[in-house]
Amino acid sequence: MAESCLFCDNNSGSREHLWPKWIHERVDFGPLKMDRYKSEQIIIPNPQLTVKSVCGICNNGWMSNLEGINVPIIGSMLNDLSITLDRGQQNAVAAWAVKTAMMLDSTRPKEAGDRFYLKPDCVKMRESLTIPLRTRVWIGRIESKHLLSLGTDYRYMGADSPEPRMLATITTLVTGHFVTQIITERPYPKFADLETPDSQPKGGNWGDYLIQIWPIQHEWITWPPKDSFTNGGPNGIAYLMDRWRIGTPVAPDTFAIKPS
Repeated sequence: MAESCLFCDNNSGSREHLWPKWIHERVDFGPLKMDRYKSEQIIIPNPQLTVKSVCGICNNGWMSNLEGINVPIIGSMLNDLSITLDRGQQNAVAAWAVKTAMMLDSTRPKEAGDRFYLKPDCVKMRESLTIPLRTRVWIGRIESKHLLSLGTDYRYMGADSPEPRMLATITTLVTGHFVTQIITERPYPKFADLETPDSQPKGGNWGDYLIQIWPIQHEWITWPPKDSFTNGGPNGIAYLMDRWRIGTPVAPDTFAIKPS
């Protein structure tokens, strides 16, 4: 039985690039390594990885339109060109980042658990580019060009309760010099009616490396930020991926793709 589209009730099956085709046209990333939950590493000779989580109408409609809006914005950052973003552009990049996080989330193996993003979240993204509640998005820069996608789920405990209060998914995306990180949190049903503050990352000078674009905090921002991530060392991209490792992992990294 065919699965329904991630974003609507049509049957899925349209092959959508996990990283849009226009990104691959700008940078040759070469073969990729895929790490999947509790499985061997897979080498993907063709970096233009596609997934069958969406229908043709979504793929060629609103998703294509969203890509078109972001080509000149993310394309500039990908190629290491300084750019100033107004509120509308910050919103567009944040929507693109969350849409991509939803696509990555849809590829998780069955043994890694259910998808984090619920169908209503995805439908609202299609209908109005609505970003789910309790979602935050940041952008940054890495010194050398890379292609990376990593998704991890965490449970966060309450200070006054031995039970986990919040489930969170953190997605880190790197395309060229452009870096974005997304966190979406969802209270467990038992705590849904309680006011639970947003979880906070490990201590660090994150404001030097990352600019928050959702929820929007400034009318205008300028990319790149003051400092940039490196390929390794104390300020390496692994430093960013370790930023939210303060809760209890639901599983090892549920899905990761990177250059081989």
